[in-house]
Parts: sequence; structure tokens; C-alpha cells
Amino acid sequence: MNWSLFNVVTNFNYLRYSVGIAMMFNGFPLIFFIRDTLGVGPASSVFTALFFSLALILMLPLHLFKRLYKPNVILINLGVGFLLITLYYFFFMNHQGKSVADIGNYVFTFGFIVLLLHVPNDVKDTLIAVFFLFSFFTNITLVYSLITDPNWSPGMRAAVSFANEGAQPGGNPHITARNGVICLVSAFVMLGSTKGIFTKIFLFFSMLFGLAVVVMSLAKSSYLGLGIAAGAYFIFRFKFSHLVSAVGDAFKFRNVIFIVIILVGINYFLSRYGDIMGLLLNYWDVFEDRIMDVVFTSTGVKLTDSADVDYSAMGRVSGFGEFMETLFSWDVFLGRGYKSDYLDVPLLEAWVSHGIFGFIFFASFNFFLFVFAIREIRRYTNPLSTFLAYFFLSMMVLLVTGGRPYDIAFWFPYSVMMRFLGIRYLDSFNRKPVVVQTMAPVTT
Repeated sequence: MNWSLFNVVTNFNYLRYSVGIAMMFNGFPLIFFIRDTLGVGPASSVFTALFFSLALILMLPLHLFKRLYKPNVILINLGVGFLLITLYYFFFMNHQGKSVADIGNYVFTFGFIVLLLHVPNDVKDTLIAVFFLFSFFTNITLVYSLITDPNWSPGMRAAVSFANEGAQPGGNPHITARNGVICLVSAFVMLGSTKGIFTKIFLFFSMLFGLAVVVMSLAKSSYLGLGIAAGAYFIFRFKFSHLVSAVGDAFKFRNVIFIVIILVGINYFLSRYGDIMGLLLNYWDVFEDRIMDVVFTSTGVKLTDSADVDYSAMGRVSGFGEFMETLFSWDVFLGRGYKSDYLDVPLLEAWVSHGIFGFIFFASFNFFLFVFAIREIRRYTNPLSTFLAYFFLSMMVLLVTGGRPYDIAFWFPYSVMMRFLGIRYLDSFNRKPVVVQTMAPVTT
């Protein structure tokens, strides 16, 4: 992590691009904090629209429509293709009504994609650093929100409580968990390339901070997503030789200081705030109970005496029944129409609502995202691309566990992946040396 990238005088354009992208990519935690905790602005979607509008303004280039940068062609063709299919259904096969919120989502999504095409590849180093600091700061705002919330107590899911009437009680813990994942993964991918020892210590404890936020959110999908990302790392990046070299490097003077400072810091934290570790272990016990509930709901197998029906999982089981009805009807070709049924399983809802073509585009888009993510993890092009690869693997679980296929919670991160994942970065591309052949003189 290079702190000089935050010099506004020398890096102004890349910083404003990066802040705008971060506000779109992971803006909801900050929106909830400003709107619901601080009480600034209207407690409605109007404030969200103003926030995203400011983000797009920050991304406006001086060369609008004059100079564009090449994205991942496969991803953008499949992604924009699916969005255009859903837009057609929104106008011509819509039995739910054309809400202003849906129109706004399309405007912001397409506007974000267009402006991303104007952002140069060289923004990558600034962008990953801004992603990290943005998520770290919003983790701190979460702690402040929980401390000042009279309705929250330790053991409850960590989330900012909404202030508007009729809102979901307890806030949205999945947004909390996603922010924790972003903080953890972005710090992890920058840790290896960071030189300064104090910056390394800061990144290491930020990883622990992000992990604690994920645990306290009690979001099962984020737990499983982090497990998939960790599994990909151990399969494609970890080698036993790395472990041997790491043990050897640990005895170097610089690394000994680093390890000692970390151990002293952890010991001080546990001695002063020992209850927090017990609290986190209690959250883990609650998570285990929830997993047992999901297993019992899905399979009928009761692994523990306390296992009970998980109603969110029950909703997805019933959604699978809707999918099977569609599969054996004429709706299998064109679907039932825009937002016809809420299945809470985006992959299946893409078929139920938009037919076989909608499913092919959405499933193919995510399949190629998976391919490019695995390839990036194997190659490690740069920290930004690697972060996006791990982050996709962590959110891949949501394709079968929650949300809708056109949610902006999917498409804002998807837009960044279409632009920066799987593309050729000139400073990471090793050109093969050119062999110059000379002609020998002809002799007789």
C-alpha cells in the first residue's frame, strides 16, 4: 500500500475517480450511517439517489465520449446483454408496474458502466487503496452506530438500524458483512506488496477487524463465501515451499519485530477487552445453530436437538418449486415476465422471469466471471484484479442464496469487474524479447 497515492495535488483525478467508484461499489454502509445514524437527509431512497449521483459526478472525465478504455469484452457483452433483456421485459412484459426505483436502478447502472469505460487502467493502484480505506472507515462507522443504538445489544446481528417507517427491523446485516469482506480481502491482497512495517501491521489488524465484522453480521452467505475464497487461495496459490520459506523468513530481524508487535498488540487487546473474544465465539455458536437449521429445513435431517425450521431457507425451497413449475410449462421459453415471482435465488429467477435466454445470458456471465476470477488468482496480475477475483468468489454464494438477478447490489460490483477483471494491463504484460536474425554473407 502506497500512501503517496493519497496526495490530492499529484493524484487528484485518479483519487476522484476512485472515490466515485468506491461510492458505487460499496456505498450502502456509508449511506445507512449518514442517513439513519446521523439523521442527515431524508430517510428514503431520495438520499440514496443523491449519493449515487454525487458518485457519478466525481467520475465525470474531461474527455467524455472522446477516449474510451477497453473492458473485458466477453463480460461486458454478456452483462449488458442480460441487462438489455431485463430492460425489454421491464417495458413490455411487466405485470408489476414501472416503479421509479426500478427506472433509477437502470439509469445508475448503465451510467456507471459508461463512465467506467472512461477510467484508465492506471487507476488500479489508487482504486484498491481507496476500496480498502473506504471499507475500513465504514467499519468504524458501524461500531459507532451499534454503540449509539439503544435497541442493539451484544449477541444481535451487527447492522445499522433503518430510520424510515416500515423499514426492515435490525437493518441489513448482509451489507455489513459485505463491507467486512471488502476490508478483509483488500487488506489481504495489499499485505504482500507493502513495504513499511507499520503499514503491514495496520493492514493485518484491519483484516482481523473485517473478519470480526463478518462474524458479528451472522450472514451465512458471507461465511460460506469467505470459505470459498480461502479454499481458492489454498488450491491455486498456496505451496508448501511458501510455508517453508515463510518459516525461514520469520527469523529475520525485520519480521521478528513485525511478529512481536502483532503478538503484543493481540495480548494487550485480549487483556483489556477479553469479553469481545467471548462475544465473537458466541456469534460463532449462533452461526453453527443457523447452519443446522438450514440443513434441517432443506433435507429434513435433524443433526442437533435444537435444530428448527429456517424460514428464509424455506422460502428458497418453495422458490425451487416455482422454478420446476416454469420448467414444465410454456413459460420455460419466454418466462413469466419482469419480477413475476420472488424466488430469492437469482439464477433460478433469471429463468422464471426472463425465460431461457435470460438464464443463458445471466448464467454465462457468472460462469465467465468465475473463469476469469480463477485465472487471476492463479496469475496474480495486480492487487485490484486479484481483489475483484476473490470478492466475486465470496459473493458467488448469493447467486443461490439471496437477492434478485437485477439488484444493484450485484450490478455495481459486476460493472467494476467487467471493466477491470481479466483485461491486459501493460505494466503486468511481459513482452517476449524480439530475436533479430541477421543474414550471413553468401560465399562461394
